[in-house]
Amino acid sequence: MKNDFDEKKSLGSRALRFSIIVLVGEAMNLLFHFLLADAAHIALWFDTIGTVAVTFYAGLVPGVVVAALYNVLCVIILAVASKSPIYPWDMIYALCGIAITVTTWLFARKKENFRMSRLITTLYLVLIALVSAFASSVVGGIIETVNRLHFGNLAYSSVLEQFVRAFLGENIGILASCIIVRIPVTVLDRLICTFAGFGIYKLFSKENLYAE
Repeated sequence: MKNDFDEKKSLGSRALRFSIIVLVGEAMNLLFHFLLADAAHIALWFDTIGTVAVTFYAGLVPGVVVAALYNVLCVIILAVASKSPIYPWDMIYALCGIAITVTTWLFARKKENFRMSRLITTLYLVLIALVSAFASSVVGGIIETVNRLHFGNLAYSSVLEQFVRAFLGENIGILASCIIVRIPVTVLDRLICTFAGFGIYKLFSKENLYAE
């Protein structure tokens, strides 16, 4: 009986810790996006800083949960704030965040790579940013292509839309055009969010990565 009680208590503690980590990560995503993208009008997303921090700190599953919930919450919040209908299709952009989480975790799970030196850590973070930017651009480009062909919606800003039309004018193809225009902005966003997320992870981690 005592062992059963201890096991249930342990499971409850893990569930509580998991929930807190996810909530904190989600709050960071929403906060940074609101302050930097919405309030400061910087033409980047800043909505995966919490996702990266959680992925480094707690692993793949919590990171995926944070990434998956973010777009769902954003769509619901926007619908409530604007008193407009909820468009479930917009929630599918969560796949971009999940792609970022998975590619980040592939590197973040090998903590020994971040103990070598600050230079190696910097290079790994740049690599994570580039790989996750590519994955996010491909996934986002596919979603945007379906969005245009099936729903007739244009999700890009006016500047990016001009680039899409320019690429289409060169007969590059709609899928390739939608992917290519995302890459420059996504790379910059990924660099900032990856380094910021790793910095937050180090701040809350008890581990000294560079201990001799």
